[in-house]
Amino acid sequence: MRAQLAIVVALAFVVAACGGSGPASPAAASPAPPASAETAGERMTRLYEAAKAEGKIAFYSSMNTDDARTIIPKFEQRFPGLKIEHTRVTGEQLVTRVITEVRAGQNLFDIFDSSSFQVKQIVDLGYTQPYTPSASEDIPPEGRDAKGTWIANRGVPLAIGFNTQKGVKVGDIKGWADLCDKKYESKIAVEVGDVVVYSALKKQLGEAEAQRILKCVAANKPILRSGHTEIDSLLPAGEFAVTFASHSYRLAAFKYEQNKAVDWVKDVIVMDLAGMTLAAKAPHPNAARLFTEWLVSQEGQETLATTGRPPASTKVKMKYPDVLGDKRIYVTLDLMQTFDKDSEFWNTTLGIK
Repeated sequence: MRAQLAIVVALAFVVAACGGSGPASPAAASPAPPASAETAGERMTRLYEAAKAEGKIAFYSSMNTDDARTIIPKFEQRFPGLKIEHTRVTGEQLVTRVITEVRAGQNLFDIFDSSSFQVKQIVDLGYTQPYTPSASEDIPPEGRDAKGTWIANRGVPLAIGFNTQKGVKVGDIKGWADLCDKKYESKIAVEVGDVVVYSALKKQLGEAEAQRILKCVAANKPILRSGHTEIDSLLPAGEFAVTFASHSYRLAAFKYEQNKAVDWVKDVIVMDLAGMTLAAKAPHPNAARLFTEWLVSQEGQETLATTGRPPASTKVKMKYPDVLGDKRIYVTLDLMQTFDKDSEFWNTTLGIK
């Protein structure tokens, strides 16, 4: 209960500001009766019948491949004849790809799914349309835009990870300032796109302290990597001793399911959300709406929870309650106001080209 409440609180802080510019004209879809006359099951049945002719869903998502291997087949089994084409790159790369495609007149994606910053960028560009799933009320009000422009489906807890066979014990590191210790020189891995962690630290600790921490982490000659999937997998493999930020739920799976020598700092974590939004000119609009319906439904959220991800729904329990840590620094959308400045400092300090 305590862990699930933490997700609700996280939602309240993260998406309070998630508005958007006016939506473009919605893509064609099957006629819908008044919401009050249609149950969730009836809506999915209607959408499924219309989606059969479309056949697939272009799912642009930063969801890691391990999670996708669990979630996507479950949907495809539930709705035979529909296939999800998962375009998987980092959130930053997804934003660039969508902008490039849309500006070239190519409407190729149906659903954009990533962390809160990236989703908000795509919404604000006017590349999406509103859609409110039947189970939206299972997501706290703060986790679903009042205009229906996007909805959260999972939590993204970011914690300092460490390999317990590489000279790091539980309690050695209590927060990011401890990474300044010279004993971690050349032993810390940093994901190059984790600007949001720096932004969250700046919000919590003040700009001067956050900059001091990042500078001394840089002085410790970190190993730069691209993508949390890679970093989180290489940590238990012993490629490095510490990660600046890992998805704690993935480390929990390594620890509890595979008995790997890995753990994460629970004293404080950075908490973000991931959500989804429907393309304004979705090539497969009914299939896209159906997948959105299903993923936010109790069945979809329970499927997501089996991966260890914290689900957004208040009706579904987490698999690993300790992934949220004891204290959380929330990623709030107001941090986007200084994102360009934060990115410049982050890249310059760490030597990221």
